[in-house]
Amino acid sequence: MAKARYYTVRTKRHRLRTGRLLFLLALCALLLSILLSVRLLSSLNAIQDRSAWIEALPAPTAAGPEHLLLYSVSDSNNRGAVTALVLLAYHPAEERFRAIAVPPDTLLGVQEHGFMRVAEIFGTGGRELLISAVSEFFALPIHTYLEVDETFLPTALDLLQADSVWEKLQITTGGDILAVIHAEGLTVAEQLERRQNVLAAISAEVLNAGTLGRVRNLLEVSPLIRTNMSWRELLTAMGKYKDTSFAEAVSMTELPGEEQVQADGSFWLVDTEAIPDLANWLTDQQATIPRRQITVEILNGSGLPGVATAVAGKLKAEGFNVLRVGNADSSDFEASKVISRIENMDAAKAVAIMLPGAQLLKEENPEKGVHVTVIVGKNYLAE
Repeated sequence: MAKARYYTVRTKRHRLRTGRLLFLLALCALLLSILLSVRLLSSLNAIQDRSAWIEALPAPTAAGPEHLLLYSVSDSNNRGAVTALVLLAYHPAEERFRAIAVPPDTLLGVQEHGFMRVAEIFGTGGRELLISAVSEFFALPIHTYLEVDETFLPTALDLLQADSVWEKLQITTGGDILAVIHAEGLTVAEQLERRQNVLAAISAEVLNAGTLGRVRNLLEVSPLIRTNMSWRELLTAMGKYKDTSFAEAVSMTELPGEEQVQADGSFWLVDTEAIPDLANWLTDQQATIPRRQITVEILNGSGLPGVATAVAGKLKAEGFNVLRVGNADSSDFEASKVISRIENMDAAKAVAIMLPGAQLLKEENPEKGVHVTVIVGKNYLAE
């Protein structure tokens, strides 16, 4: 009897010890999980810029658009050069963006630094000076910024190791990507398109997983990005537009001006008179004549078929009333022309924003029956 009682007590003690051990193991696992989660969140939180000057960036108003500055740099940690820059306005009612592509060699006046190329501003004063200079130039507040560090692009692509990425970008390793986006002879629009394709491929791969998988994928590529958005806001935005093409979501134009060559290299000289109208277009503030009332005829003066139709589609998408499309009396127009057929130039200025490099003219002619005549020249094809 005593022996049986001894074995019963011993068994109970053994069970208690086993239970305590399992409890300790579970507690250790929980603590390890919390520690890893804290590290994960800490790494993800590093994406969000919490610098003191960020607090001074205004929040978008309920009625107005949100202004975003999207740019890439050659080396974020060492204040490299800006390699691409786009100012966007998000219009929530339409769920669409309008965007202005700013060439990196654009000359801007920067407080306390004089005139500088956009490419050099980041290296001189970092994000704060770059955002301040762009905001002041366009006389528009910047609400959000997103910076892409190109030095991490090869690593990010190699980490994702997705066949779809290689096929989409037509590369074999991440190391090939810098040569693709920095190929010589590309226009500003082509450079932006290549960068957009790269970022779209990376975004699609990050989102190609469940909730936890998306967080892990974002963590892997987190050194690529710096922004004043939280990582949750960033993932939400990526998910919202993952099935939307860039062409469908964004109406883009280029900063008007012309290239100037000096001893120390070339720079883009901005047509400053066009900036107020360009800013109004970006923020969707109507010109004196509403777009739907601006009548336009489009004539092909480039010699290549289909160009006038393409411009007509672009202007119709922006709300202009295109009455007719045809051919100009010559196919040798080197530069596009936007001609006001009425005394008020506002309508022609609104149209000219959509054709960077076009000459803005006034030749009043009521018999034309339109507010504006557009002659599409060969320089439109080179954009």
